[in-house]
Formats: sequence, structure tokens, C-alpha cells
Amino acid sequence: MTTNVWIFLWNYLSKLKILFFSVLSAVVLGEFFTRLAMFYGAEIVNVLSGSGDRGNLLSNAAALAAWAILCLFAKGLLLNIMIFVEARYMPVYFSRVSKDLFQYAHQHSTAFFAEEMAGNISGKIKTIIDNSYNIYFLLLWGVITPTIALIISFVFIWKISFSLALLMLALNFLLIYILYRLSVRISPYSETRAKLASEANGILVDSITNASLVKNFSNYFHEKKIYFQGVKKAALADRRETKQFGILFIVQGLVRSLLQAVFYALPLWYWYKGLINVGDYVLIQSLILLLANMYNQLSMTFLQFFKLYGGIKDGLKLLAKPCDVVDKPGAKDLKTVKGAVSFCDVTYHYKNSKPLFKDFNLEINAGEKVALVGLSGSGKSTLIKLLSRYYDIQKGAVCIDGQNIAEASQDSLRRQIALIPQDPSLFNRTIIENIRYGNLRATDEEVFAAARQAYCDNFIRELPNGYDSKVGERGVMLSGGERQRIAIARAILKNAPILILDEATSALDSESEKYIQESLKKLMRGKTVIAIAHRLSTLKEMDKLVIMDKGKIIEEGSHGELIGQNGVYAEFYNMQTSGFLKLPEEKK
Repeated sequence: MTTNVWIFLWNYLSKLKILFFSVLSAVVLGEFFTRLAMFYGAEIVNVLSGSGDRGNLLSNAAALAAWAILCLFAKGLLLNIMIFVEARYMPVYFSRVSKDLFQYAHQHSTAFFAEEMAGNISGKIKTIIDNSYNIYFLLLWGVITPTIALIISFVFIWKISFSLALLMLALNFLLIYILYRLSVRISPYSETRAKLASEANGILVDSITNASLVKNFSNYFHEKKIYFQGVKKAALADRRETKQFGILFIVQGLVRSLLQAVFYALPLWYWYKGLINVGDYVLIQSLILLLANMYNQLSMTFLQFFKLYGGIKDGLKLLAKPCDVVDKPGAKDLKTVKGAVSFCDVTYHYKNSKPLFKDFNLEINAGEKVALVGLSGSGKSTLIKLLSRYYDIQKGAVCIDGQNIAEASQDSLRRQIALIPQDPSLFNRTIIENIRYGNLRATDEEVFAAARQAYCDNFIRELPNGYDSKVGERGVMLSGGERQRIAIARAILKNAPILILDEATSALDSESEKYIQESLKKLMRGKTVIAIAHRLSTLKEMDKLVIMDKGKIIEEGSHGELIGQNGVYAEFYNMQTSGFLKLPEEKK
């Protein structure tokens, strides 16, 4: 995606050439008919100011008036046709913009979404869409239409006096140039205002999303202070932008007044010298007045245009950042996966930080159940993210069944992995939609079966709308244990060969955990399981335990083998069973 606003807009408008040139033709004809009606009006003045039989004069004037009315009707018809055509095709244009922005946003890596606020991203997408729509109409009616009007007016005045036409053209180009140069100066101010307004909106969305946290810590006034600081910065940027607007209005008003003054006085001199008649004078005044009003509109257009331009440019700067994780050209789908996972000489660091993993190696056999154990910061969660290719490694290879995941498409990789997280994410949709997300082609019966296996069917059916109940943003209308069981049902439905458990039973009460452990035993059969685990009930079920510290494996073996070694794991185990310590859980 480009950060150049013109290239971005043309990428879509160029696909609607027929629409654009149809509308442009209608604009040209409409402006011509408007000036032609004025021409007939001026001829009526000449006829009525002449001598002769009043009846004949009236008859001639009426004929000219009929032509003028016909021209105005023709312009009205063209305007209606234009509106109809735009209403038919413009939604297609903007649906393409919306789809492409949505797609490109989702192509970014986890790191991108970790750094940027969701409200900021969605706000910029909406700004680009809205501003693109408005900028099209600004260009059509605020720039192209006055330009066409100027050219047609030049032709009509040229028929009266070539010297007056050239003077009119020169003064108008001077006015346009001044307006443009002043408007260009506003662009950086508009971009800054859009950036700061978007950041303030991101703070607002973030604060409202975490409203319960704000209440729990009684930090309303702290949130208010942060948000108001953001609003104040945006308001100051808006004030600086408005100051530039004021300068533009003053200058364009002076130049426009000069244009009108010249064309009030000079045509009078031409009439005095007998170079033009009364009707010509009336036509010139009508054309100049119409142009002057259009330039008042043009100054507003330039102001609004650079506001919109700045908003689009600011949004593109964010969204058009290079994607950190992309499929290689010609990337193929992973072949039939049994589930063997290997980390071979893996080196990884996040941006400019120190390497978390350096020449890291780990082999997990197909169908093997492995637990990752360690203190916070040991790299357990990062290892899982590297396997899912949320981040790309700097050196080495991560392989599934001997296939380097960097060579495979991301979609085919993630279809082979089911994740049951510690803090599950749910959409603000119905429960049945959230469970079916694991397999969009699943029937209702398959969804119900997965829910029963995850022991959430009973509480779902007790809800007022059962499976059609909405869960609220991020599932806030459900308890932590209920959200966890729905996430487990979703993973059951996906039925991927590799299963990742990130303390999947941590949010459950003891009774629910007992049932879930039984359902997980069934789910884990024949699958490769990688679990971040600290509970003994989970650790004892694993074939192999991998004890990690600061990105390195310090112990490896079964529960019994590690107890026998009397090392780090044995110490953790003894502390947990004696009630003094529960193994620390990694904070994300």
C-alpha cells in the first residue's frame, strides 16, 4: 500500500473511468448551458433596449427567453442524471476501498497490533474511507467545475472582447495560484491535527474498553486527565490550522474584490468607447459575478481539501507500514501434518532488543505432549508465537514435519494449530457464532457436541436466548470460566493436529477443571500438545517437561525424570506441593 494520497485515490478512481468521464461530460455541458442561458439573457437586454415596434421586440425577447429556459431545463436534467449515475456506481468504489483497508490491516503482524491502539487503527480506516468519499466530490464540484466554468466563461467573453478575455483569464489564474499556495501551507497543520485527533480518539476508546478496570482502581480522574491532555493537544493543532484558514480567507477576499472592481470599471470604458453594447456589459457582469462566487467556494474547497488530504495521508502512514510477517512469493500450503515440531538453531529478538533466543533447539515428536515451564520472561509465550509465525525469526528454522513454516502460507500454518489461551478473546456476537469460529462449516449439532465436551452446554442453555445470546465486547457478559470453556469448545471444533494450551484451565473452578481435564484428555489424543503449564494436574499428564529460563532450556525430561534429577523443577515441585509456592505464571 502506498503512502501517496494521489496514487492511492487514483488506484480506485481509474477503475471507474467510464463513470468519471460521463460525469465530467455532464459537468461541461451543464456549465455550458448555464452560460448560454446568460448569453440569451444579455441578448434579451439588447433587444428590449433597442427601438422599434414593442410587439416585435417582445416577440423576439420571448423567443430568446424560451431558449434560456430550455438551457436551464437541460442543465437540471443533466444534474439529475449525474446524481443517479453517482448513486449507482460510487458505492462500488468505496466498498473496494473499505475491503482493501480491512484486508491490509489484518495482514499486519501481532507486533503491529500490540503497538497501536485498536481505536486508533479503526479510526484511521474510517477517516480514510470518509475523506476519500468527500475528496471525490470536492474535486468534482469544487475544483473541476470552477475550472470548466472559467474556460467556458473565457470563450463567451472572448466573443465580446479578446483583450477583456485575456485579462479575465490572467486575473483568475493569479487568484487560483494564490489560493493554492496558501492552501498548501495548511496541509502540514491539517496532517498534525488529524494525527493528534486520532490519538485522542484512541485514548478515549482504550479508556472506555477498560471501563471496569478504571472503576476497580478508582482512576476516573487519571483517565480524564490523560484524555483531556490529548484533546488539548488536538485543539491547539486545530487552532493553528484555523489561523492559516483565516489568512487564506482574507487574501482570497481581497483578490476577488480586485477582480470584481476591475470588471465593473473596465467594461464601462469599453462601452463608452463603443467597443461593447449594453447586453455585452450585462453578460460580462453576470459571468464575473458567477466566477467570483465560485472562487469563494473554491477557497472553501481548498481548505476542506487539504484537511481531508491531511487526514488520508496520516491514516496511510500508519496502515501502509510494511508488514512484518508476509508470505514469500509462491508460498505453498503445508502438506498433511502429523504434528512433529522442531526449533533448529533459532535466534530471535524483538526489534532492537537483546536476543531472547540464540541458537535455540527443541524437538517435539508427533503426538507428543510437552509442557513449557519457567518464570515470567523465560520465553514460553514467545516460543508459541514463533510457532504460529506471529513473528519472524532472524536466524534458524521452525519446522513442522520437516517443512519450514517460513516457506509455507500463514493461513495453511495456522489451520494446523488450535490455541486455547489463558485469557480467551470472544467477539461481541452470539455464543453459537463464537464457538463455530473454530470451524465455520460446522453444523449446529457439531457446535452443540463441542459445547457438551467442553462442559458449557448447560450454562449456555440456561441463558435467556441460549446459544443466540450475545456475549458483549470481549465476552464481558460471561464469567472468566465461562469464556474459557467457550474457547475450549471452539478449539475442539477446530480439531487441529497441533494443540496449544496456555494455562487453559486457569480460570476454572475446581469442579469445572475436573470435567475440563477429562475433555482435554480426549481432545489431546493423537495430537501434538504444547502447553504452558504450572498446575501439577496438567504437568503430570505431559510426556515431556521443558524447563526454560531467559530463552534457554535448563532441564528437559518427564515429570518422574526431573524429580529424580533433584534440580530446578524438583525444587519448584516441592515448593508447590508443600503449599509455599505456586509456579509463577507468565504475564503477557
